[in-house]
Amino acid sequence: MVSLREVEEQLKRVGCNFKVWGRTEVRELGNVLMPEEEIAQATNGYYEGGFAMLCVTNYRVLLIDRKPMLLTIEDIRYDMVSEVDYNNRLLGATVRIFTPTHNLLFNSWSANHLRKCVNYIQQRVMELRQHNMTAQQLQGQMIGTFQRLPGANPTMEQAQQNYNRPYVPANPYTKTPMLSRRRRFPGLY
Repeated sequence: MVSLREVEEQLKRVGCNFKVWGRTEVRELGNVLMPEEEIAQATNGYYEGGFAMLCVTNYRVLLIDRKPMLLTIEDIRYDMVSEVDYNNRLLGATVRIFTPTHNLLFNSWSANHLRKCVNYIQQRVMELRQHNMTAQQLQGQMIGTFQRLPGANPTMEQAQQNYNRPYVPANPYTKTPMLSRRRRFPGLY
């Protein structure tokens, strides 16, 4: 749990100031964030359930919808994101975040803040995918090295001990390619 003052300081650092709209979501954000989690960007808007806040942190994407007698929190980890679509129009912007099990459609009037959210999500997803690809390549190299030795048939634990590199299991959801689409108005090509 993070204090309200610390949440407001983090939001101020990224240029998000929610004085009127979204105050209940900001208060709830303090209960959702982990102590070492940092807010990268946030914006207010609406989704299928009504008004909400989309908050992008260094660990996950959070959708917080706080109403009287109702609380909705959606937590999307970056390693679960398979596709991100961004659409900017005259009076707002839309982002669709696809995962293998869920799709989130979020609309915002602040296209600038939503665009920053989308850019950060894409950056984090690509960093995680690059890290997982590197770990899988190292894992394949370690096993290949031991298989070339005469009489050697190592287990993963032996390979890990000999190379002093931690074993990172592959997440099956990260094998899907990350797609990103930007749509234009029809007829303006």
